[in-house]
Amino acid sequence: MTTPAAWLVAAAAWLGALAGAPDRTLALWPAAWPPLAALALAALGLGLGVLAWRQPDRADDLDPGGRAARASRLALLALAIALVAAGSAGARTAVAEQGVLAQEAQAGTTGVVEAVAVTDLRGTHGGWQVVRVEELDGRALRERAWWWLDAGIAPPTVGERVSARVTLGPLEPEGLEAHVARLGASARLRVHGEPEPLEAPGWLLASTQGARDRFAAVAHAALPEERAAVLTALVTGDRRGEPPVLREQLSQAGLAHLVVVSGRHVGVLLAGVLATSALLRAGVRGRRLVALACLAWFAVLTRWQPSVLRASGMAALVLAAGISGRGSEPRHALATAVTVLLLLDPRLASQLGFGLSVSATAGVLVVAPWLADRLPGPRALALPVAVTLGAQLGAAPLLLTMDGIGAGSVPANVIAVPAAALAQTLGVVAALLAQAWPAAAGVLAAAAGAPVAVIVWAAETFSAGPRLTGQALASPWPWALAGSALGVLALRRRAPRLALATGCLVAVVALAPLPGRGPADVDALTVTFLDVGQALAVLVEVPDDDGGTARLLYDAGLEADDAVDHLADRGVTALDAMVLSHPHHDHSGGMPAVLREHEVAALLVGPDPIGEEHARSVHETYAWARAQDVPLVPVTGGQAFALGSAQVTVVGPPADGSLPASEPNEVSVVLEVVHDEARLLLTGDAELAAQRHLLATHPERLPAALLQVAHHGGDTNAPGFHVAVGAEVGVISAGRDNSYGHPHPEVLADLAAAGTRVYRTDQHGTVEVTFEGPRPRATPQRQPRRTAVTPQACASRARRARRNRRCSSASAPVTARQRAASGSSSRTTPWRRARSVSSRSLITTTPRPSCWSSAAWAQARSRPSRSAPSARTAVTP
Repeated sequence: MTTPAAWLVAAAAWLGALAGAPDRTLALWPAAWPPLAALALAALGLGLGVLAWRQPDRADDLDPGGRAARASRLALLALAIALVAAGSAGARTAVAEQGVLAQEAQAGTTGVVEAVAVTDLRGTHGGWQVVRVEELDGRALRERAWWWLDAGIAPPTVGERVSARVTLGPLEPEGLEAHVARLGASARLRVHGEPEPLEAPGWLLASTQGARDRFAAVAHAALPEERAAVLTALVTGDRRGEPPVLREQLSQAGLAHLVVVSGRHVGVLLAGVLATSALLRAGVRGRRLVALACLAWFAVLTRWQPSVLRASGMAALVLAAGISGRGSEPRHALATAVTVLLLLDPRLASQLGFGLSVSATAGVLVVAPWLADRLPGPRALALPVAVTLGAQLGAAPLLLTMDGIGAGSVPANVIAVPAAALAQTLGVVAALLAQAWPAAAGVLAAAAGAPVAVIVWAAETFSAGPRLTGQALASPWPWALAGSALGVLALRRRAPRLALATGCLVAVVALAPLPGRGPADVDALTVTFLDVGQALAVLVEVPDDDGGTARLLYDAGLEADDAVDHLADRGVTALDAMVLSHPHHDHSGGMPAVLREHEVAALLVGPDPIGEEHARSVHETYAWARAQDVPLVPVTGGQAFALGSAQVTVVGPPADGSLPASEPNEVSVVLEVVHDEARLLLTGDAELAAQRHLLATHPERLPAALLQVAHHGGDTNAPGFHVAVGAEVGVISAGRDNSYGHPHPEVLADLAAAGTRVYRTDQHGTVEVTFEGPRPRATPQRQPRRTAVTPQACASRARRARRNRRCSSASAPVTARQRAASGSSSRTTPWRRARSVSSRSLITTTPRPSCWSSAAWAQARSRPSRSAPSARTAVTP
């Protein structure tokens, strides 16, 4: 079979497998058929395959119709493969959705299960895991489910059999539960207590788990935590110890593939195995047999990740072809491996990792050789650039539907890929030595620290650039720039001077973004829930009495630049107020950057002082506020202030200190915003105790048409709270596939029972809610994080890049008193305007902290420099 024919068959297998995926619920799809009907479809495919196999395959003089016979055989074979994959996938889906677990989940059954772990725990502070249920209350089963284990509960290792008392629940059609459904799970298990071990894994799984643990221990002993996590992921694909910030930076810089076990890892393994076998003077056939055995063991070691299965399948075909004396072509081997894997496990077709692995490999095999021959410069540089571009182009269709393609991904890969190859080679050898000689393994792991540091540096450096997304491609300016570039190429020979001038203009427009327009004014209460991942940032905008717009930012997300990027995309340069709901990093992480980049009139915080136990970003927020002369205003329940033409009331925490400050979530600053008939309730991370207090003391403040659902949708709510709010729209700020399982299915059910229509940033991206009278109208932007490639965002990122070259972003701000003591200039930091008036502290000697009156807010916002207002009026409860 030719390579194009092999790819046609692979595409047919993929389409057929997708037709039987769990999210294909229409009656025409095999996933909705009874299991026997789906199996009958697969049997029909097998029959057509046999018929295709018996048809003639080549044309010769004795067979004038051979060409047509060849084409008909290929078409029949492709149809047969598609039917087999569709029937097989549909039967799996039907069995899962109509099995015992699915039926018991609908009934909410509570019982004792015996289950075997199928995957590792995904997450750092607790996480989710897919298990195979072997027994339910004594009934023998063999069906998959998933559960969430809180932090502190030791998860079972892959292959370990455990017993647990659980309550079954049905799967939601979206989010994390849709993903686990594609892994074969048919129910959710809510675990009561801790799973009890019953039986250890088999010898093969136990040997791989021991090898992983020993290498991880050596790596963490030899390297700092961050580098050890990267090295462990490079070698075994285990990313559980990876810091969330670094994980996001690797993804944004296009380097996530380095720490996901893939073809590169398989190549290094095969090179080492074949070289060692050659040194031991094994024959060619013996080397390849040993390599095949090592491939199987490596797939188990890395827990059969989709990219490993793809790479191992290709390698196995190449090795098997060599053993049989046949040659192999990589593109043909890739197509054959895809077909075989999809027939064995059709669920791979709907897994993103498998799709990215296949598409990137196809780009490398098809596009990279063509580019390498045409790129200028030395071959040693042109080849890695061509490979990187080929992989990016191959995976581009899938990447554009996700987070997009970062502008810095090509240079990041050119720098990081050689470093990753060196670090991975040292790590593999260290992993082998760790099984018998930990001291020598530690030396090699320490040596791998330098190339790992290069990877981390590349991720940090190239992660903040603009990103090209599907939404950006829909705008006219990228196409205008591309058309201009093509015009320059066309004029290069006929009018070189004109081409040079046009090229300079294109470069200026592309590399030096024009300043954007200011933010548009609003004529009604507008609330934007910014997509900042597993964190919270809410921009509240209300019309002002003078025809302008007043703005308040409630929390600022986890990452340093997320909120800044979103505000820059909207042209926002000044804020009338910023509120830190409580001192947790996922709410304060972006505040120092906002204070550096924007004029902020006041920072509202809770009444309790911060201590050493609080996040570093909280201390930096307070320090930057003082350095930038931004008043710090502690607030408690009962206080109120005007925001434009709206009234903002502090509903919690209570002023009497009845809620413990040791639980920061419980003392979240809860705000009620009222503008005409529109009502908004911002709850931060208020949990059970705080919500019970609100229900008991301020029930009249709770009803609101729009609710920011507390604690990212975590199951920490007081009974009846959502019913008391009675919101038409509730928005949950949560990260995609977050390790906490947010939002919790019971919270979603509770909101549905209260009649609340839910929007989620993990599914809908940034959500903008505009009030039309008393009713909110939500507009989900459905764009991933940091995807807007606008002039404002580019200019903001360029300013930050220049600033970061001058000073360390992690250093504490220098106050005026410190500058005077050191004899330095009293001028403010170079990237900020000098303020026209000095600030006065808002912390008065009165028993209750003061808040702003309407006149004070108007005076603060009227100053061109956005400096802190000198006049203030205490607002009594």
